[in-house]
Amino acid sequence: MHGRGTLQHPSGALYEGEFKDNMYHGTGTYTFPDGSTYKGHFSKNRLEGEGAFTNTEGLVWTGEFHGKAALGLKMQHSISAKPTL
Repeated sequence: MHGRGTLQHPSGALYEGEFKDNMYHGTGTYTFPDGSTYKGHFSKNRLEGEGAFTNTEGLVWTGEFHGKAALGLKMQHSISAKPTL
C-alpha cells in the first residue's frame, strides 16, 4: 500500500490516511474498536508527532505522541456560555 487510503481491520478498527511501504505513514485518523480516535501523524505504523486523541467520552487530548508514550498531553476544554435571564 502506498498513498492515501482506508484500511478496515476485523476488530472494527479503521485507519484513514497516508500509507508508505504498507505502513501507516504520514497524516491520518485511526479509530479504535471502542470508538475513540487518534488524528495526527504516523511513522511506520506508530503514533508519532503532533496529534489529538479523543476518548469515548468526547474528551480531546492534544500533544506529542511517540508510540505508546505521550508525555505532556493537554486536554482541550470547550466552554459554553450560559444565557442570563
